[in-house]
Order: sequence, then C-alpha cells, then structure tokens
Amino acid sequence: MENGNNVTVLHHIEGLQGKNVVILFGKTRAGKSTFINDAYGEKVVESTTNITSDTNEISYVSRPIRVNCQEVLLVDTIGLGGSGKDHDRASITLKWLRILHPGKNRKLPLEPTIKGILYFIDIMDGAINEDNIRNLEMFKALVGEEVLESVVFVTTKWVTNAERDTRKRLENTYIGWEEKIRQDFPKASILRLDDTTGRLDEEDLSKLSSTERTKKEREYHDNAIGVLGLLLTKTATQPILAEREMHAGDKGMKAGQTTLGKTTIQHLSEDIERTRDNKLIEQLKGIIRAIKNTVMMKTFFPKGNKGAEGNRQVKGNQQVEGNQQVEGNQQVEGNQQVEGDQQVGGNQKVGGNQQVRTNQ
Repeated sequence: MENGNNVTVLHHIEGLQGKNVVILFGKTRAGKSTFINDAYGEKVVESTTNITSDTNEISYVSRPIRVNCQEVLLVDTIGLGGSGKDHDRASITLKWLRILHPGKNRKLPLEPTIKGILYFIDIMDGAINEDNIRNLEMFKALVGEEVLESVVFVTTKWVTNAERDTRKRLENTYIGWEEKIRQDFPKASILRLDDTTGRLDEEDLSKLSSTERTKKEREYHDNAIGVLGLLLTKTATQPILAEREMHAGDKGMKAGQTTLGKTTIQHLSEDIERTRDNKLIEQLKGIIRAIKNTVMMKTFFPKGNKGAEGNRQVKGNQQVEGNQQVEGNQQVEGNQQVEGDQQVGGNQKVGGNQQVRTNQ
C-alpha cells in the first residue's frame, strides 16, 4: 500500500531487486524518519515526536533519491522499543525474515539488494544499557559479519550550544558507543550527524526567520546526503546474513533455525530465567515456540498490495505451526556481549558530520 508521499510497505525484498537499497535501523525516536525527510528536503514520512508516535511498518519511499548520480531507495524500519505491539524484537524478527525470504523470481547467483545499512543512535539516550546491547546483538544476527564495511552507525541529536557539563556527558556517551562498535562491529564506521552544524527541534526552528530556517534545513539536507554519499562508496558485495540463510533454506526453513531467530530465542530464554511471574513465563515460552515452529515459505508472503494471506496472528502462549504469525509486546532486557580487540583509526568530516572508521 502506498500513501500520497510514495511511501510503500515493504512486503518482500525481491520487489526491490536491482535497486540501491539503504536500510535505516535503530530505536524509536533515534532519528530515522527525520533523516529521510532531511535527505529529501521535504516531509515524506511521519517523524516521531512523542512516546506514542511510531513507525509501525517496514516501508520505503518508492520515489528514489539521487545521491552522487545514483538513485537510492531508503527503507524506514520499525523502531525498537516503540509503543506499538509490533515494536518488540520477536515481532520484528519475523517481519524481517518474511521480507528476506527468497521468492520464486529470485535470480541466482544471489546478488545484494541491500547495499548499505545505517544504524541510528540517539546520543541523548545515555550510556549503553542492556536494552541497547540486545538491539546490537539482534542487528548483528540480521546483517552478519561479511557486510560490516557497508554499515554506518549514525549518532544523532548533537547540539552545539549545550552547556559544558552536558557536552562532556555526550562526549563520554559517544566514547562508550565508539568502543562498543569498535569491539563488536569491526570495519563498520561511526559518525556524528549534524555535529558541527547543531540540531534544532521543530519548536526552535519555528522561531527562526524564513531565511534562517531555510539555511538550517539546507544544512540538514547536505549532512544527510553526505552520509548517504559515504555509504555508497562501500556498498555491500553480498546479501546480509539473514537473507543468505533464508535463501539456503528456502524449502520450508523455520524462523528458529536462522541466526536472527536463535538470537531472539536466547534473549527470551534469558528473560524467563529472570522472572518469577508465571503468566509472563508462559507468554515468553509461547513466543519461543512460535519462532521455532514458524515455517518461512513462499506462500507466506502477500501478493501485490493486498496484505498477508493465509496467516493467523497469535498472542501470548499459543503454539504456532506452519504459515502463521506471532505478535507481542514483551520488552526484552539482557546483558550479553561479544568480545573483541579491534583498533580505531582515521577521522574525517562528512559534510557537517564527523566520521570515525573502525578497523580490525
């Protein structure tokens, strides 16, 4: 389904085969939708401004944006930790596996459709916590090790007029993220979006004169295009991990057999160990069964824009078999980390953004 701004729900990655697709990933209110609007220089998607306003579908702007003489499609994903029922990691896991499942028209050899991934981090969100760690683990299980050079972590909401103590706190937060990314995502890059230009919210923008506002919005546009330009210099040469796994097991592969499914199950199992709430335990066990038993088959996908066919939604502790879908709103907490010892080197400017490239 497409709205007036050419925003279309992404049902199947096969439909974008041959395009330059960039995925925007991250928590709710991290700045994904705002980035899309900045890149286009106009409002094409709804931007999250409060606790109940979230992107509820994985969708893309079907009108390509031109970057360095290349046409790019931007995919706005469901924010992790949002207020809707589709914002828990288990539901997002199944959505992605359905999207990445190979359709009957997929050609061999398997070429990458997703050319780059932007992971957005709200620098005002504070230091890395258990929830952030689990999000990173889920992300790594989705994309894999082989495409990390085509991943850019984008820190957002930098302000130039922050008080000294606030700026110091933000710098310390950035250092923590930088170290974590360097450790777990070698070859990926990290940058500060709008760091040198600063970022004003809508209320402050409205106080500017028309000339000043236009200038500021142009800065945001140039910064966003600079990030996309950087990403296009190192596009992926193979599909992301979950897509490769789905293709290898396309004759009835179960969600729980994928690295992404296994990671989500591990998180849910850890939650079961932590709680004494029997009702919650049964709910979590039901979601685990659903992920283990959901068979990702070609007939599981919608045709055209009519929505999913032949699927049943399940909540709570029911078991799911075959072509069925699980939904839930359980929040996942965790503390699992991946060890590593990579080095950082080489800073550069990308428009009004500061970039740090991480290397092994």
